[in-house]
Amino acid sequence: MPITDSFDPITPEVISAAQMIKPIEGFPETMIVTFQPYTFSVLLQQFQAKPLASLNLEEDHDTTSLAGQAFSFEYKGSSLGACLSPVGAPTTVATLEKAVAFGVKKFVVFGTCGTLVPNLDTGGVIIPTQAYRDEGTSYHYAEASDFIDISTATKTSEILTEMGIPHTLGKVWTTDAFFRETQANLSKRIEAGCIAVDMEASAIAAFAQFRGVDVHHFIYAADHLGDETWDPRILGTLGSEPRARYLRLAAEISLRLGTS
Repeated sequence: MPITDSFDPITPEVISAAQMIKPIEGFPETMIVTFQPYTFSVLLQQFQAKPLASLNLEEDHDTTSLAGQAFSFEYKGSSLGACLSPVGAPTTVATLEKAVAFGVKKFVVFGTCGTLVPNLDTGGVIIPTQAYRDEGTSYHYAEASDFIDISTATKTSEILTEMGIPHTLGKVWTTDAFFRETQANLSKRIEAGCIAVDMEASAIAAFAQFRGVDVHHFIYAADHLGDETWDPRILGTLGSEPRARYLRLAAEISLRLGTS
């Protein structure tokens, strides 16, 4: 069966995230999710975050790793959740599924991306408006299509505008295979209007649509793939303070969405 025929909106799941959790009273309704261990360690250093629960699929995971561990922290008098998600569409959506089972209703997700066009500032904030579905997870959450809309993009943009944060809106290319971003496919995605490439946006959008939760997603420009050679730019080289600025941005968006 082609993956494009995988979406089944009728029959129930055999395994649900709710089967894997033990409810925790007072679990934050808004959670910040990022994919960067260094960035997440900055959060733990700057805020007195408290561990809540594992969002991993296996409870006997490596407890020395932060990945998949949910924390809570106070920000300007509000309680927020935070989680370091593993990279990639399948594990990210699985992490979000378990968070929803714990009671999370709103997410602010952020990470890096590769730019595909030359006019985007290094480190600049991008809000995906649509994502090209070059991954497998989204086809289990939404009818097949080339692109999927990201319904929260306008609201996220309005919040950043109110905050005076410069940003760019545009289509992104979500792919599972970053070592197979070939020149031909790169050209096709640019021709289709994509300005950046990531590994999660389309799957997150399909998940949010299917589960009826709000996910506000921003990415920032790290490396560049639009020319014949790859330019890593700031990928993996940012210090603590620049990373803290993106964390604070995610926290400010969370406050403006409202928290429990």
